[in-house]
Amino acid sequence: MSPIDGVVIIDPNYHKHRKVYAVVARTFRYGREDQEIMGLTFYTEDIMDIKQVYPPKELDQELTPLQERLINKFGKNSYPVTLKIPPRALPSVRLQLAKVYAGAPLGVFYELKLFTASEPEEKPYRRSTVRMALRCVHCIPVQSFNSLAPPSASLCKTFILSQGKLVLDVILDRDVYHHGDIMHVHVTIDNNSNKTVKKIKVYVIQHVHIRMFTKGYFKNLVSFAETKNGLPILPGVSLSRDFFFKLTSFFKYPVAIAVEGENDDVTILASSSLNSPQKEDNTYGITVIYTIKVKAVLGFMDRPVVVRIPFRICNYIAGKNGTISSSLKHQTAFSKELDDDDDENVSSQIFFQE
Repeated sequence: MSPIDGVVIIDPNYHKHRKVYAVVARTFRYGREDQEIMGLTFYTEDIMDIKQVYPPKELDQELTPLQERLINKFGKNSYPVTLKIPPRALPSVRLQLAKVYAGAPLGVFYELKLFTASEPEEKPYRRSTVRMALRCVHCIPVQSFNSLAPPSASLCKTFILSQGKLVLDVILDRDVYHHGDIMHVHVTIDNNSNKTVKKIKVYVIQHVHIRMFTKGYFKNLVSFAETKNGLPILPGVSLSRDFFFKLTSFFKYPVAIAVEGENDDVTILASSSLNSPQKEDNTYGITVIYTIKVKAVLGFMDRPVVVRIPFRICNYIAGKNGTISSSLKHQTAFSKELDDDDDENVSSQIFFQE
């Protein structure tokens, strides 16, 4: 988990007898804000890390290259701050409800707070507090996007009162996708039975689990495709079809869908949870899993043949070939602007990605 590093500009005349603290807080909202009555709240907030920025406790603190550039630009009244998040911290996820809702967003959110107080346990005043929204994103190496062995699944279905078997094979082009990538699903049906396949349906499903609740499971239909070309598949006939899905939006969600960002305008699907829910003890979080479901519909009296394959939607980090994600590109461009711009133009170039 990469640390949060930066600098804080402090006026020493205003903070003569006061201390400045920096806090990384995580908020998990699991209920609607408009239903909170009589002191009942549907959110929890915990502190991930806290540091005293001013007066500095460590005079010989090791600075990062970004902190050195910022201190050279803003002068002696700027103080470095470095905060760390635990390695198993849950990623930022927002639940977009299906019903109309105008309150505080639901999900897992991170925030950086700077406040003035005598002790860190004191409740800070709103006038002496500065807040900044953060996003915790889980990334994987870019080499994982080029899988040498693409995921596949095969199901051989036999029938009790009839001879022969029906084989359903499903192959994906890879098991890890980036936001906006096109997924390629190859389906092959080998019908050696006396049954008839009437339809082939393919679903892209998002599974969401709110860990606080025992029955907090629900699933959303991200994309759907159905084909009738070459159908029905009669006994002794084989058929292969290719399906393509663009992982950018969603199709249908009855309860809530997990997306990224804090605004309703953002419709990017949430990244897959990298931590296994069986090994994760933290209940204040949301688990997101994606699966491909392929269904071969048979006759009226026969149950359909279904194959499921899990896959992941993740962000990527720098690899050996020099490919970097958009967030890393933003940080690189930001550091170059600090070297090239004048002092009076630096403040207008600083902006933060939500």
